[in-house]
Amino acid sequence: MACLALIVLVTMPAGAQEKLEGSVSADFISHYVWRGQDKGRFSIQPAATLSWQGLSIGMYGSTGFSADDEHEIDLSLGFQRWGINIGVTDYWETGIDKNNRYLYFDEMKGAHQLEANIGYTCKYFSLQAYTVFWGKDLKIDGSRAYSTYIELGVPLTLGGVDWLAKCGVTPMESAGTSTPLGEEGIASLLTTSSYYYAEGFACLEASLRATKTLDMGFSKVPVFAELNINPYLRTANMIFGLTFAPF
Repeated sequence: MACLALIVLVTMPAGAQEKLEGSVSADFISHYVWRGQDKGRFSIQPAATLSWQGLSIGMYGSTGFSADDEHEIDLSLGFQRWGINIGVTDYWETGIDKNNRYLYFDEMKGAHQLEANIGYTCKYFSLQAYTVFWGKDLKIDGSRAYSTYIELGVPLTLGGVDWLAKCGVTPMESAGTSTPLGEEGIASLLTTSSYYYAEGFACLEASLRATKTLDMGFSKVPVFAELNINPYLRTANMIFGLTFAPF
């Protein structure tokens, strides 16, 4: 879908193309935390987007320096008007398919997942909801999980710094796996479970980010510090990062 949207944007008449807006950026972060989940240490996250009259397509990636860090590629297609946004994102990351094949689209064996999102943003808050609808997204009992994440963000400015407070929850049981702790006898009846988000309603993220934009002359560079807490896992991280956007 993202490729089709790109073809439409590129082949549109020259007059319409003049209204095209594009951006290229890269985030450099000390710790990659996504929806309360630890995704690895220092990471570089390049991104590029094209937008036209509310329609946008984007690509995003994350690469860590450790061999154990996950590598991620996301493609997105979205539309926004009057503060309302809808979209679809294709997530792919290493560690799911043992061969780490990108061009492999088996729903139950591959590493791709499709997620739909809908939300509303105004100057006072942003409310977003995300649900996985394709890919290996199964509950422990084998039924479709439709793993869902809902996030509320509230921006404010204090002391010349831009602040963003966020709270993210999952409303229900998400995808999960159950692993036996033993191989024989009673031990084989004991299992440990792990979840994409949680086994039921849970708060996955409570964070506060402070951002200050530095004027470097050739480019403005937002620098941020963030306290990110996962109440469900009882973990916390202090994250530092900056965004370099030359275009």
